[in-house]
Amino acid sequence: MNGGEDLGRFNPAFSGRQRELEWLSERARGRGSPIVITGVGGVGKTTLLKQFLATVRTRRPPLVWTPRYNPDEAMGEISARIEELYRARDAPEIIAIDEAEAFGEKELNEITKRVLNFKAVRTLIFVSRQAPLISRAEVLRLEKLSDADVEGMLRHLLGADYPSSGLSGVAEIAGGNPLALTLLAELVKGRGPEEVAQLLRGEIYKLERRIIVPERKLLTDVKPRIIMVNEALVERLRREPQSIFDLPSRKFEELVAELLTDLGYEVELTPATRDGGKDMLAYMATPHGKLLCLVEAKRYRRDRTVGVELVRQLYGTLADGEASSAMMVTTSSFSPDARSFQQRHQYKLALRDYGHILQWIQGYGQR
Repeated sequence: MNGGEDLGRFNPAFSGRQRELEWLSERARGRGSPIVITGVGGVGKTTLLKQFLATVRTRRPPLVWTPRYNPDEAMGEISARIEELYRARDAPEIIAIDEAEAFGEKELNEITKRVLNFKAVRTLIFVSRQAPLISRAEVLRLEKLSDADVEGMLRHLLGADYPSSGLSGVAEIAGGNPLALTLLAELVKGRGPEEVAQLLRGEIYKLERRIIVPERKLLTDVKPRIIMVNEALVERLRREPQSIFDLPSRKFEELVAELLTDLGYEVELTPATRDGGKDMLAYMATPHGKLLCLVEAKRYRRDRTVGVELVRQLYGTLADGEASSAMMVTTSSFSPDARSFQQRHQYKLALRDYGHILQWIQGYGQR
């Protein structure tokens, strides 16, 4: 569980959300109800939390805990964290829990009760895609950015002298989603006006609709594969999660593809031969097209940590292929260097470990 190593890092690309920051600041000034920040993926929940924590002044640095395991293991670890604070008798004024969807209603209310029992803690913040049922919680639901905030963010990402015509095209496709804006800005950066216009019209893509999928050799050898994973396997893994380590590598890739499909992606598996760091292609639909995520799956032993070299390699594949983002999924965990590298490229890279896979399995078929 993350202990908050990214706190205090002010994000200069952060745009808008002034009302939301003021809302958080007002409620953090006094001891009150727990706060929930919620919204769809990519709308900037975690970024808003970090920006808020970077601007507050407290006696002790705020703590951010991010669960990495299934709900039972996550609850055990967060309970241990709370016990550490009890023993130290020096709790911070602000504690936040990211990815709180890992917990059920009962666990969230128990966490709330125990954390707010510290006299020093005046603010408890949960970040979750779904608004959890927490007693007396105040909910901040993030919506898409306003037109003015979108322009401000793009001006920062692309430069003050970037043509307004290009900005309007990018803004239209992104639909006010901060993550989509960041990814699109990376795609158009450094291109000439004519090339950007073609990019936004979709003329350099294979498909007729505007999608963020480049027509590069990256896709030439990819065809849909039948995913031979069924509900019986997922149910078995629910009962016996340790049996995931017995799966052949290809079967594990198929499992990840099915779990991502359940999360809302359209997934294509690449051929089983070594393919330069892209085991599957996962497309996520947006109101104006699709984003492409390159996914690499590593079925490792529990004690075999994924190092930064493999993460760097995946990032290189991403840069070469000009996809929107990349994700590495493993049955083990990631080294501190690997996680540090991912944080430097957090809008382009995602790391998902054993705990995340168990969360996907537990939630399979319930969305």
